[in-house]
Amino acid sequence: MILPGHIAAAVLCHRYAAADLPVAMAASLAPDVVDKAVYYGTSLSPSSRLPMHTLWGWFGTTLLVALIGLVCARAATWTYAWFLSYGVHLLCDSGLVGDDLPLLYPLVSYELNSPPFPLAYLLDPATWPWPKLIAEAIVVAWAAWIVWRQSVRGQGSARHTNVARP
Repeated sequence: MILPGHIAAAVLCHRYAAADLPVAMAASLAPDVVDKAVYYGTSLSPSSRLPMHTLWGWFGTTLLVALIGLVCARAATWTYAWFLSYGVHLLCDSGLVGDDLPLLYPLVSYELNSPPFPLAYLLDPATWPWPKLIAEAIVVAWAAWIVWRQSVRGQGSARHTNVARP
């Protein structure tokens, strides 16, 4: 997925799993922000999917968020939101939508290919990943509908629940 899908995934984690929205949003965007900056900005990584699209990135940052949360007395809330939303990010980028993630890198060898610049594949319609784009459109539409419905009902993002209201 690309940016709109990951933002929508964080909104859905907030709505359906009561994840803290700012933390969920940060966790959903962190893997791509870090990996793209390290690969394209510094060339210190062999792929635009390393080091954050690995289990080490997921569990390591979750531990870091838990420690920061301990200091701020928000450990359980922040750890839950980070772990869930980061995991959903990896799920959205996984083989379910046609991608191969280097989850066990460097323990397992992966064929790591990255485009010459972010989203380069979108320049050639013949290479568009239609299943991924359709899946992303569905997730974004779902999240947009939820946000719209909450605004119409006057609930806002601060009041969410899975229980029907009278």
